[in-house]
Amino acid sequence: MSKAKKSENLSKVKLALAEKCDRLIRATSSVPRLKKLKNQAARFRRQAADLARE
Repeated sequence: MSKAKKSENLSKVKLALAEKCDRLIRATSSVPRLKKLKNQAARFRRQAADLARE
């Protein structure tokens, strides 16, 4: 598998994880958990954007 294809697949996975965090954010009422999930979602989106630039 080419490096570009691997990067594209990994980017899709990172975006899927960010969407999962968004779904969990809507389901939680715990403030610390909410902050953690928001940070994770932002990190996954940032990683996907970095992979897309490569």
